[in-house]
Amino acid sequence: MTDAEFWDVERRLWLGGAEAFRAWVAADCLMVFPEPAGILTGPAIIEGLAAAPRWEAVAFAGQALRRTDDAVAVLAYRAEAVRPSGDPYRALCSSTYAHAAGAWWLVQHQQTPA
Repeated sequence: MTDAEFWDVERRLWLGGAEAFRAWVAADCLMVFPEPAGILTGPAIIEGLAAAPRWEAVAFAGQALRRTDDAVAVLAYRAEAVRPSGDPYRALCSSTYAHAAGAWWLVQHQQTPA
């Protein structure tokens, strides 16, 4: 994938629903969110997604992408997102994608409130 494609996938994961997660998130993915969500793995990620309202908009700033050969890509950025209620959410985020079985999969994601 190109750098631009990684950022497009990242945006889809913020704005899309369960179908986006099923398409890109590895079965053994590890995600870390602020409480009350906390640490989620495997099926708990999709379950947590179903229980939370989706984001209406998201903007990325300070984007950095690093690759190690063609097997791992790490994204880091500042996100500002808004839910339909209008309340903004700001976080420093990282996502790690791994290439396996001919496809790229999200294997790690973390959000630290900013």
